[in-house]
Amino acid sequence: MTRVRRHTFHLGKNAQALMALSFMAMATHSTVAAPVEEGETLGFLVTQFAISIYYGDFKTDCPDGMTPTTDEAFLLTQTPSERARLLRPENALELEKKWKIDFTSGPNGEDICRNPRSFLDDPRHPVHLPVQSKISYGMNLDGNVDGSATPMTCLHDNFTGINGEAGVDNQMYRIMGCAKSWRGEGPKFGGSMAIKYNSYMKDGLHNYLIELKGVNDRRNDPDVEVGIYSTEDKSMLSGAGDHLPHQTFAITKNPRWHNVVHGRIVDGVLHTDTADAITLDWFSALNGPFGAANEYEFHRAQLRLELLPDGTLKGILGAYLPIDATSAQARNGGKGVATNGNRDCASEYKSMAVYADGFPDPKTGQCTMISMSNDVVAIPAFVLHPDPGPQKTASVEP
Repeated sequence: MTRVRRHTFHLGKNAQALMALSFMAMATHSTVAAPVEEGETLGFLVTQFAISIYYGDFKTDCPDGMTPTTDEAFLLTQTPSERARLLRPENALELEKKWKIDFTSGPNGEDICRNPRSFLDDPRHPVHLPVQSKISYGMNLDGNVDGSATPMTCLHDNFTGINGEAGVDNQMYRIMGCAKSWRGEGPKFGGSMAIKYNSYMKDGLHNYLIELKGVNDRRNDPDVEVGIYSTEDKSMLSGAGDHLPHQTFAITKNPRWHNVVHGRIVDGVLHTDTADAITLDWFSALNGPFGAANEYEFHRAQLRLELLPDGTLKGILGAYLPIDATSAQARNGGKGVATNGNRDCASEYKSMAVYADGFPDPKTGQCTMISMSNDVVAIPAFVLHPDPGPQKTASVEP
């Protein structure tokens, strides 16, 4: 499937773009003027969007060490003497076959990443080593502080937020916070997964916009309209490979990826109401049409973003993710994710199924979604709307 990307600037096609560009040199923030009584409109391009990892003391967070990679998980199934034998150079081909082919195949030849459900009862692929600390990024998504079951949640342990907030729901961090692919070597570099997810936006595979309308006071405003959109436009990068501020982007014409929710600004921090669902493009380069079909589904989502003096936004998105949708990119990649990427897809999926804490299945009672927190960083941008059409609004009662 071929995606056609428009150039970021729409010269000759949209008078709004020309007007915005003519004022770019004078703009200190990407602001589109509006009548005074309606407040100003602020546009942003999201430049970081990946699972939040809290880096506390490693021995406290991960006292049992890192979750094994696929090859390490295979070697743990072997006796010490057999492990030593397989690690000898002369047995390299045998080791490759055992962990890259045999270990990543089910009894009927199932692919560990394409069919992770087939491995739920496979003891060779255990649940991830969970984070043991009590602190995490995230939000109280279910409204209680003790982790007890509700009509919309399953029994689970809560975290304390980094600012002392009680009842933080972030089971995704619990299972990924000690995984090498997500935790990486520390906060300076992060894990390879966060680097990959953010690089997808630099490559233009998918990009997101945030727009604040009706802002009368950037420090305190009780009534702000918040739009979260996908865009097919590709971001221009600096020579250092960073997104450039004050570019112009057109909102996607696909109404599925239009999301509008009410928000408020308190002491310079934007808080949104709970959104029933925020759906965004999640195009992946893996497997052509299969990658093109991916979507982000954030259920009962909230944004908490600080409006910084330099004009950027920084904070988190808290929500529940469907575990089947979350594992879609690994499924698209197939065994290559487990071997080249060295991620045990069966263990990842099993961990999400075990720790899922949201939206229980009415028949089985098993929760189908997992709470999470995404880092969000966004820089000033000009946001252009397509021709008027129906928009999806996604507000629900808290």
